[in-house]
Amino acid sequence: MIDLTPRTSPLTFEDAAHLLRRTTLHPTWASVSALAGKLPSDAVNGLLNSAEPPPAPPSSAGTPPEFSDFAAAAKLWPELQQWWLEHAITVPSLRERLVLLWQNTFSTDYITVYAGQWMVKQSQLIRAQAYDFKALATGMVSNPAILRYLNGDQSIKGNPNENFAREWFELFTLGVGNYSEADIKEAARAFTGWRITGNEGSYNRGFADLGEKTIFGQKGPWEWGDVVRITFEQDACARWVARKLYTSFVEFYPSAETIQVLADVVKANAFDVKKVLRVLLSSEHFYDITVRGALIKSPAELIIGLASVIGATNVDRVYAIASMTKLTQEPYYPPTVEGWKGHHAWITSSTFPQRQRYAESFIDGRQTGSSSKLMDKAGKALTPDVVAFVRQLPDSGDAKKVVANVAKLLLPAPTTQEQRDVLLEIMLAGAQVYEWDIDAPSAVQRIKFLLQAIVRMPEFQLM
Repeated sequence: MIDLTPRTSPLTFEDAAHLLRRTTLHPTWASVSALAGKLPSDAVNGLLNSAEPPPAPPSSAGTPPEFSDFAAAAKLWPELQQWWLEHAITVPSLRERLVLLWQNTFSTDYITVYAGQWMVKQSQLIRAQAYDFKALATGMVSNPAILRYLNGDQSIKGNPNENFAREWFELFTLGVGNYSEADIKEAARAFTGWRITGNEGSYNRGFADLGEKTIFGQKGPWEWGDVVRITFEQDACARWVARKLYTSFVEFYPSAETIQVLADVVKANAFDVKKVLRVLLSSEHFYDITVRGALIKSPAELIIGLASVIGATNVDRVYAIASMTKLTQEPYYPPTVEGWKGHHAWITSSTFPQRQRYAESFIDGRQTGSSSKLMDKAGKALTPDVVAFVRQLPDSGDAKKVVANVAKLLLPAPTTQEQRDVLLEIMLAGAQVYEWDIDAPSAVQRIKFLLQAIVRMPEFQLM
């Protein structure tokens, strides 16, 4: 049983680092230091109430979709990916982490949807309603990207398509085992009548099945809105949302008892994600040492987080997206309707060394597996300023404290004295401790040695 009692002691640096690793893609020394010493409730409220403006939509977002010119439509896909990354890599935000979660929940892909305009619209809906799950799920019913992806725009009275109804229950709201095939068939009838007009989903009751249906034991002439209402009345819906939030922010394999405790909070707060996260992220349980390092970074978290922490967020967007793709997370192209499974699925015998090489090369200002220079988004060579990174830390003139502080920032769990001794030896590269000089020309390479040793550690893949 988890303890959701509010934690009342101020955050240590390690506590604040844990909070930011889980809630933003940007756990920098400055951002962690700004939260250290605050009460958890105050720190969490600051994250939840951050008012960052949404990104301006791509120039193509308001244009009609093009289905006769493949080349024109294909240009919108990289534009869509770069539009998302530009915002995610420059704006530290808890909302943006939720955008990743909900985009992977209500998954669509650009090959099936084809119209980049519709996927922009879906992403805008997710960002706008990231904290209101009822509004988010309801909005998905009429979203053109989802309608096309799950054949909802082809579903009419007398010939209902069951794809959307099945995923509505299985992947979007209840989870496997919490509905029957009869519920799917009846819900599919109620979801009929949707079409896509331009860049909007539109409901035409003339195409809808308005006959009597029985869904979860409730009988009536149900339409799509009734399915939404009935779904949210099921206890399984609160458990489903609780599991989504818990496995995204705490740990990946919770007990049924743990999920029920959080589900009670979800239900009591009417699926208001902001209120639920306020309870969860301020709790004693969230800061328990046993859950630190219990999640594996996604490629997005790895790539954006590393760029942020060492001050190189102006990395070339095309390269960053290509790197995410090589690490099996191409933006807006999940492998299946289930999205990316995440956690252990991120790490394989192939992707683990690729992750290490990516991080090592990035620190060195090179592209992965190549002598080619890393580039910034303006097309100029990008060499992360590792000396400036270390200068921002306290006691940058003390070699032992440099090692301790860098490890404390980059790794989710405390290092042992033996680990720090090894890292110190790697950084000094044969020099004595007293010879460390942050102003010496050799400091650049020595700091790179330290950073590259840390990103090679298995613990660096955790958060």
